[in-house]
Amino acid sequence: MGADSIDVLLTRQEIARTLGHTGQLPEALAEMARVRADQERVLGPAHPQVLTSRYEFAVLTGLSGDAAGAVGQLRALLPDQERILGRHSRTLSSRHQLGRFLAAAGHAEEALRQLRDVISEQELLHGPDHPRTFDTRYDHARVTGVVCHPRRARPLLLALERDCRRVLGDEHAQTVRVRERLAAGERPWNASRDE
Repeated sequence: MGADSIDVLLTRQEIARTLGHTGQLPEALAEMARVRADQERVLGPAHPQVLTSRYEFAVLTGLSGDAAGAVGQLRALLPDQERILGRHSRTLSSRHQLGRFLAAAGHAEEALRQLRDVISEQELLHGPDHPRTFDTRYDHARVTGVVCHPRRARPLLLALERDCRRVLGDEHAQTVRVRERLAAGERPWNASRDE
């Protein structure tokens, strides 16, 4: 198919993403930068695949411990996603990640506002019982615990646990994660971990 095939580029993108999510962050960042450059050369900067590589690079940046760098990249990406994709699940994912990394960078109040807005948008786009909506509710509860007080987060987590159990079941990974969070109590925010 050749090195410039869209399928080859997409496979490289997935390899870089997988490297990052298995803890090989320096390799992941380097490969994602290379594949993004090749995608932009072949597909142009406005192609949805290029937007996805930019998103993944921002998330990998944040997971590597550079929350401020991730925030800057996501702020630069969002206007392009909104212009090209509109109200799309990927755009909402970027806004959710922006909220997570804002909190990690010490901007918890702004993070809380961002996550509240994303929950509203996700409920309109996906519905209130969608796993993406649940993910954002989870991070919103965690930031609430940091900004306000852990006791303010607990009712949010209890409501989320109830909804996860109803929709996903008791043994679903998302339900278990919320239940474990409730059992552990509030810990300091760390967006570089997918807790």
